[in-house]
Amino acid sequence: MKKTENKNSSKQNQMPLGRTIKTKDIFLPIEKGKGIVSKPKDKRWIAVIDFNDKGELAVVKLTTEKQSNTSKLSGYKKGNGKTTYFKHFVEIEDSDGNAIRIDGVRFIANPKKYDLNIRQVNEVRKTVLNHTRQSTENKKKIAALKNGNKKKKQD
Repeated sequence: MKKTENKNSSKQNQMPLGRTIKTKDIFLPIEKGKGIVSKPKDKRWIAVIDFNDKGELAVVKLTTEKQSNTSKLSGYKKGNGKTTYFKHFVEIEDSDGNAIRIDGVRFIANPKKYDLNIRQVNEVRKTVLNHTRQSTENKKKIAALKNGNKKKKQD
């Protein structure tokens, strides 16, 4: 029997859902809202929860600190072994308004061993798209990413 290949398999192998990426807070949009503004971290892990065929990514920030607008990521500990939380904000653009892509300079992929598994990715997606105050905005961002229409997310 001939094995059929999925035409998107090469894209999925390049950037699987759940891949973690190293960056700095200065390369990500500043969160708007109430509360204390903390000093931008020099090291930040983010996790891929969606992507499009252009290699543009939808990500959420990971943290080891329990804060408002965060949820515990079950069964996952970052490289330092601490309990990990994810923030409820989906990001599709960097601080300059460009699409988030792994470029090896500002956004660097972590080794595969640090990836989230599919169950964890689904938990994050379910939470940020359905069970947070930011759900509507997050859904618009994912739709904009998939449609390639950045203006849609601003409505």
